[in-house]
Amino acid sequence: MKKFYVYQNWTAERGGKAIVHRGSCSFCNDGQGFHKTGPTRNGRWLGPFEDKNAALAKARDTESARVDSCKKCSP
Repeated sequence: MKKFYVYQNWTAERGGKAIVHRGSCSFCNDGQGFHKTGPTRNGRWLGPFEDKNAALAKARDTESARVDSCKKCSP
């Protein structure tokens, strides 16, 4: 089963950003992040979601100024 996650970062850009990742992405690591530490003071991981559309819907729900897909894993 493919898993998808959203990283909501409220400090990276004005208005924040929410980026959709595959669980297997090295930036995501199944919602643990690049350093495998989980949530940080800059953002949080949301998920897992069963498909990209569900993850994208959640990313939009965050009301972040930028909603996008990871350029590395291209979900």
